[in-house]
Amino acid sequence: MEDSQLSVIPETQQDEEQIDNEIATIRAQIKSLAQRRSLLTSALLTSKSSQSLLDRAELTTSASSTLKTRSQDQAKHDQQRLYRMCAGATMFEARDPDPHAVDNGRILGIRIEAFSRGKFLTPYYLLLNRPHTDSQALRVHRHTAPSCIPLSALVSKYLPTPPPAAAGTTPSKPTKPQNLPRLVRELRREIVSYHLRKDAIEKLRDGLVGADGGVSDVKATDAELRDIRIEWTDEAVGRARIGKDGTVEKVVVVGEGGRSREMERKLLGGDRRVEGLAERLGDVEKLS
Repeated sequence: MEDSQLSVIPETQQDEEQIDNEIATIRAQIKSLAQRRSLLTSALLTSKSSQSLLDRAELTTSASSTLKTRSQDQAKHDQQRLYRMCAGATMFEARDPDPHAVDNGRILGIRIEAFSRGKFLTPYYLLLNRPHTDSQALRVHRHTAPSCIPLSALVSKYLPTPPPAAAGTTPSKPTKPQNLPRLVRELRREIVSYHLRKDAIEKLRDGLVGADGGVSDVKATDAELRDIRIEWTDEAVGRARIGKDGTVEKVVVVGEGGRSREMERKLLGGDRRVEGLAERLGDVEKLS
């Protein structure tokens, strides 16, 4: 009995690592199957034929009632997701709990949606208030936009606030009218562009590092994710400048023999999109 129990105990560290890898693979398969089951359930519950059967069926059992409830919940969830995808930015009203807040604590909130690899990210929020009782001018109260987003420049351009007035006088008007819709559109464009560059760099790293092309590392060197550094195993280094629209603006590749103009031209070829950079790198021979 003791010998049989000892026989299943791993004898080497390699055996333990193999078992750990098998467990991780099984867990990944379980997660994938659970996601597939959820997807198929959602598709079944929201299909027209299922809805028609549920509408005609008599809810005489608890199972039928539960199925109908789940179908309604799924329909509401799908409607919310569709609204989030199509709207991009929504407005809501809130109240500042501070008893000394301006404008009796009234807050105008903007919720900005962003996606990454087919999934919703945590929404970004822009909160505004009216600091002057005699003016309708808005001012940014709080926000959750990434620090690399030039929000201050956008606010100065599209949401200028009037200068403070002296006591007992009416606040002056802004030098130019405020344009909140334009501010929201530009801010969302900056946020979406930021996440698209982030996804592109991650995909570039996943597709190149460890592959046959000899790339050892791919990383961004600035907070805006517009400067990319590519390192090869032969110590060659490349730098790429990415525009806000996702195009590769500039490329410099330096190896042991100096700059590689041919590689630079090929990396700037095609549609010049950063998403195709890995494919273009695959067509170029490794630097010697």
